[in-house]
Amino acid sequence: MEQSKKTKIGLIGAGNICRVGHGPAITADGRAYVAAISDPDPYNRELFAKKYKVRGVYEDHRAMLEREDLDAVVISSPPWVHARHVEDSAAKGLPILCEKPMATTLEDCRAIIDAGKKHNVYILMGHCKRFEPGHQRIRELLMENVLGRIFQVSIFWYFFIPNLSEGWLGSVAQKLKKHGFDVDRQFGFWRYSDVRAGGGDFFDHAPHYIDIIRFYGMEIEQVSCETKRCYPNIRPFEDIAVATFRLSNGAIFLYDKNVVRTGWPYGFERGYIYGEKGKIAFKASHAYQKRGMKVGIYRLPNIPLNLYTSALSPYGTKNTMFYRQMKFFIDKVRDEHTLKNAVSGDWGATPEDSYLTMAWTLASYKSARDGIKITRDNLFKEIETFQTCQPHNW
Repeated sequence: MEQSKKTKIGLIGAGNICRVGHGPAITADGRAYVAAISDPDPYNRELFAKKYKVRGVYEDHRAMLEREDLDAVVISSPPWVHARHVEDSAAKGLPILCEKPMATTLEDCRAIIDAGKKHNVYILMGHCKRFEPGHQRIRELLMENVLGRIFQVSIFWYFFIPNLSEGWLGSVAQKLKKHGFDVDRQFGFWRYSDVRAGGGDFFDHAPHYIDIIRFYGMEIEQVSCETKRCYPNIRPFEDIAVATFRLSNGAIFLYDKNVVRTGWPYGFERGYIYGEKGKIAFKASHAYQKRGMKVGIYRLPNIPLNLYTSALSPYGTKNTMFYRQMKFFIDKVRDEHTLKNAVSGDWGATPEDSYLTMAWTLASYKSARDGIKITRDNLFKEIETFQTCQPHNW
């Protein structure tokens, strides 16, 4: 496609998620290109601009929005500035793909919703797991009622984020930094030490599966959560979080998030759905590895051999979630329909979807802090003024 006919996308935030996710996805799609980037960090700007040959490079996103003739914007800045970046982009009439977490407060979440409505712009929230073929296949199976009544959904998602401030690992990290390789910067570990991030790894990643539960067709009715800080002197928020949700169909949803599981940093992500007619299991690789999710189903006929039957054969990097999410977004911007799927309706996450997801994330933290269960009936009453941006002794 000729460059003049391609969609011009501007990136606000040019960090790791853009280098390994959005940048490659835009390039691979072929109908768009990164026309400009903005990031206050010169390292991020220079690295991304060099890798993707971007001409428009800015420190301030407002300068980029003023000077560049853009067709759309991808916002991948830290969550505490999402509202401002969405408001400024929406005021220019630009369609927006905004990363999750949506924001760190309900006030900012509402500001994002209001900006979209005020300026009549399309906003796709970056709940990319909706675009993973494995989760779409699971949704289809559940809509077909292959498991009958659902009893439990269990998600186990672990990383290994060691203490890099002391000991031999700290010494290695310091030596690497002196030679130009900053581990914290390269892997985005800043989010575990910056109180503005809103919370620990649970805050960053729980929105994925809270959203996926709703994508599967279930709503949350109640949450009870426990958290633990393993390195209170270096991390302001939790290292372990275990949340139990009661769902609208009577099932229990267990979400176990842990960043101190010793092992490869790419971690461990597994899920199980148990019903009266069998179970579904999935295995996901780290998103940055760009491998398709494996899904298997186990019903009564599987018992003699004790083996799952494959429900999906993953294939191709371009069929993974970052690439499909970007294809969906570019389709919206260009009013095209190139992304094929078997999910009915407009299944991209809306700001309203993300708002409810953030409400349950905040409720989980309040449940952990106060030792209470929070139900749908009193959800917003409990969290309206709740702030996670100050560290707590959880």
